[in-house]
Amino acid sequence: MATRSESYKWYWPTFGNVADAVQASNGAFWAAVFCATVTALFATISIFAHVGIVGITASSYVDAVLFALVAWRIRRRSKAFAIIGLALFVLEKIFQYTTQPLSTLGFSVLLSIVLLFLFINGVRGNFAYHRLISANAADMQVDV
Repeated sequence: MATRSESYKWYWPTFGNVADAVQASNGAFWAAVFCATVTALFATISIFAHVGIVGITASSYVDAVLFALVAWRIRRRSKAFAIIGLALFVLEKIFQYTTQPLSTLGFSVLLSIVLLFLFINGVRGNFAYHRLISANAADMQVDV
């Protein structure tokens, strides 16, 4: 992986090469994996406890599957699924924060901000990845 002399800013990276774009995209991949895993875990617990946990019920398995699908496609550098993942995350957080009192959310707000930055940078990274790949391919073409 290529490195830079300046420090890497996880919250707003710059994309000077393909490796930087891949790193940002991988951050969104792991954010989606985290969302899918935590949602599936809490949905499973809510089934056995017979009560919703922080607003997550058994029907939240749909969300877990959607985030897993988004993670898989982000890992394949899909621009569309990076946008879908960001939109899904934002919509879920809007729903969560409007239906639950903020006093019960606590650490969730800070974690949501970190995940939001990862999803945003994943969108930026996937677009930069495709732009840099096509620029590299154009540079490598030889006129005959």
